[in-house]
Amino acid sequence: MNQKVQERSSDFSKILEFVIFLLFFLGPLTGNIINVLFNVLSSQFQVTPDEILIAIPAFMFPFAITQIFSGAISDIKGRIPVLILGLSLFTIAMLTAALSFNLEIYVIANIIGGIGFGFINPVLIALMTDISTPSNLPKKMGYLGASANLGVGIGPLIASRMILIGWQSIYILFIIITFCSLIFFLISTRPPQKILEESGIRILISQLSQEWRRLIVILMMISAFLLAHTYIAINIWTSKILTQSNVLDEEIIGNILGLSGIGAAITGLITGFLIKQKGVKLPLIIGSLILFFSIMTLLIIGDISNPVIFILLTIAWILAGFSGGILYTSLTYYCQVLSPERRGVLAGLLTASYFIGIALVPITLSPFSNAFGITGIYSVILLITIIFIISIFLLNTLANHRI
Repeated sequence: MNQKVQERSSDFSKILEFVIFLLFFLGPLTGNIINVLFNVLSSQFQVTPDEILIAIPAFMFPFAITQIFSGAISDIKGRIPVLILGLSLFTIAMLTAALSFNLEIYVIANIIGGIGFGFINPVLIALMTDISTPSNLPKKMGYLGASANLGVGIGPLIASRMILIGWQSIYILFIIITFCSLIFFLISTRPPQKILEESGIRILISQLSQEWRRLIVILMMISAFLLAHTYIAINIWTSKILTQSNVLDEEIIGNILGLSGIGAAITGLITGFLIKQKGVKLPLIIGSLILFFSIMTLLIIGDISNPVIFILLTIAWILAGFSGGILYTSLTYYCQVLSPERRGVLAGLLTASYFIGIALVPITLSPFSNAFGITGIYSVILLITIIFIISIFLLNTLANHRI
């Protein structure tokens, strides 16, 4: 009898992990598909492609800001209730997007979707930690990092193929995934979690403020924000410049991003095992060196629109993705071990800082593009990378005295 119970528990844990990985993959996928929908949506809604750009901050800012609070709420109210709320909102948002007949409704759908997934993303990290043993935690964080980076990389590839069926098919797929996940969480047994006896706004603010006051947490948030301005900034601005100059078509760019995402997924998995065997410092050194080498190569190339340097550009671009897989996974691990009693809080603060950074990349780097072109962009990214490396190694030094 006990053996059957254990087998059922093991089967449930495997299904739960699969759902967590699938949803963690879905978040970046949702945020990135707009990159291949500009033309089709501008035609559908009878607006210019530039007007479609509003959909990106419409999703990204609510998504990032909601995560500041959602992880903390899950520490107080439980992971599953917060996930159910997020999945419900996200399903409604995807249905609204699929039925959109003008840009205004599509933007509203993205706002609701951003809020909905903001209640999902950091809670998945904390939930994975809840169901993992301490010895397996680095490996599980590696799997999560791989899922997220895979979504970033192959999201545009998947969307570009599904457009052939109809752009609404993309959102129908999202509806199916989120609705099935919602049903799973509604009917399944809830994993054990220590929940605070008190709740309310005062407790929520207290939980957040206790972490905000810690230097190590501030360094973690700064590092996540800066990381978005490194390898993600390379992806965004390199794609933008190459598309505008008509040097490469969108399919080739999508293939490069796909390779970069797959590479980041692989390095994320490797990082999880490295952390378990060697600690966090070695992955941080490797990731930082790869990132620095990638940016220096891009600076040496200079004119990326020159077809002669295409192979070298591709290598540098993909290496940037490799570094992102290593460094993001390392930060994800940190957010779950720096304060075990407030895992949700730290997961929310990490992901919020990271995605706010992504949302601001086009804004913060645009003046340098206008003044100095892509070389100016890469020069600023190099400076940000140096600051990031200093920040993350200060974080590592402080963490060694606490973990």
